[in-house]
Amino acid sequence: MTSEVALDYAAEFHRDWISRENTPFEFPAVDLNAVLRDHYQLSEPFVLTKNMVWDMQVRKADDAETYLPDMVRPGTVQRWETGESDFVQVAEHRLWLEPERYGLVIQRVHLDHERRAVLLLGTGHIATPEGNYLWAGTEQPLFHIEQVVEGAETRPVLRRRIVHLTDEPDARIAAAFARMGREVWLRQMFEVYIRRDLGIGLTRRELSAA
Repeated sequence: MTSEVALDYAAEFHRDWISRENTPFEFPAVDLNAVLRDHYQLSEPFVLTKNMVWDMQVRKADDAETYLPDMVRPGTVQRWETGESDFVQVAEHRLWLEPERYGLVIQRVHLDHERRAVLLLGTGHIATPEGNYLWAGTEQPLFHIEQVVEGAETRPVLRRRIVHLTDEPDARIAAAFARMGREVWLRQMFEVYIRRDLGIGLTRRELSAA
């Protein structure tokens, strides 16, 4: 049974997802093994399982700097546990529209093991255990992310949604995420996990010019 905490996180995400002034985007569902087959060269035959994908999600939640090195600035991650399966994470992230710059992102994170979902809810400020206050950067709107692992054990499917908390729908953000949604590669954390934790070599195949 899904916990009350998980329901609270999901309800907050849903409320902001349907709010007319915000900017939501749902990525196409990703058949992870199909992407590996079509766009990567592997060092040995390999099938990514649903359990592996969830293991990777948990590891990434524990160590964002390792699994998202191109997104998170090294040495900036801070984390405080707030419950058995939820915590606050603070780090400097590359800005979506200006990736050469970073901004401070504060997220309340919940791992829903029952549903195999990760919910990351952006927040403007947080009190640290020492009683200090941290404030999120204002270079871009706050955002929430939902990642859900679905499908069969040997055919896992990743579903992702993101919603930016804007005063009105932002066409620039929507266009940037539409471009991201057309990328054929796995997200960086999958590549790191497969190489680092599973010991399997993989390289991206060159895209056809057609």
